[in-house]
Amino acid sequence: MGWNPGQKAAMSQVMLKTDPGAYFYGRLEQEQEQGQEKNGRAMVVKEKGREKVALEDDRSIVSMISAIRFGDDQAWLGYYITEEQHRGKGYGLAIFNHALEHLGGPSRKSIGLNAVMSQVPNYQKSGFTQSSWTNERRRGPASDIVEGVHDRELAKKIARGEVDGVVLLSDPRVDWDQLHRMEKQYTGFDRPEFIKSWADYHANGDPSAHRIGVAILSTTSTCPISKKPLLLGYTCARPAMVSYRIGPLYATDGEIARQLLVKLAVEVIAAEKRSPMRVPLVFDIDIVQENTAAVAMFDRMGWPNLISSLRMWKGVVPPYDASGCFGIATAEAG
Repeated sequence: MGWNPGQKAAMSQVMLKTDPGAYFYGRLEQEQEQGQEKNGRAMVVKEKGREKVALEDDRSIVSMISAIRFGDDQAWLGYYITEEQHRGKGYGLAIFNHALEHLGGPSRKSIGLNAVMSQVPNYQKSGFTQSSWTNERRRGPASDIVEGVHDRELAKKIARGEVDGVVLLSDPRVDWDQLHRMEKQYTGFDRPEFIKSWADYHANGDPSAHRIGVAILSTTSTCPISKKPLLLGYTCARPAMVSYRIGPLYATDGEIARQLLVKLAVEVIAAEKRSPMRVPLVFDIDIVQENTAAVAMFDRMGWPNLISSLRMWKGVVPPYDASGCFGIATAEAG
């Protein structure tokens, strides 16, 4: 089914900002400099940003990977792929091991990745012997959310601004430090700069890009630290190739998650009407199988599971409370 990637801006504005040296590609060259010698050619591992030509125009590239460092203790491997005709030659393993070296090997407490089920045994051989949960890629039309029997009236009220506490992430009442604390509680990730950049990318970008972030704030409770309204949940959506990608979807309970989804669908549909991008009004979201409320919500809408992946760890599994994680931020970066 492919990755269904989003726009390039996410890479430059969020991913590279978090860890500029985290992206590598493998290129076949005639002279051996580094890597695996195959048929008189070597695969040379390069760091993104040092290329002489545009990567999309370089036909010698056969593999790629990201190895993002989140502080001193945590890291994530993603975007790992080798061209099909070059698999089984050692090129993939060479760049994978290079990425692990970049992350500091055993000195880093937790290194995670999402593994498709068929590759789980291979990652286990590389030391990824721990796991936290299974992801399910659910897909369905935005119309299911705003026109469903249970959500139609809610969608109308949200569109008219009649539901208290339902706001855009750009609302000044949103306490951005709470975004980080909520993610840490529900997923174990301690990456404040990344999640704030991720939220900002969705909340404060060019409106014509159709990147949207929404939140629900308590109308009765405040944060004891910031004195701003208590954050009950937030979510983001961005256009990709064949759908809109949702992530994260963090919420204190299933009803908050439902309201966030409805608000997101209302905003995405309105954005498409204002300035059509012609991206199908379909949502993709990677939900957490361990969160039974999330599974029940998407089962109710009839959204199928397209592919499953196992969240695997080398080292310590960060402590988490999956009951509030209805959808991960992004499969590629955790």
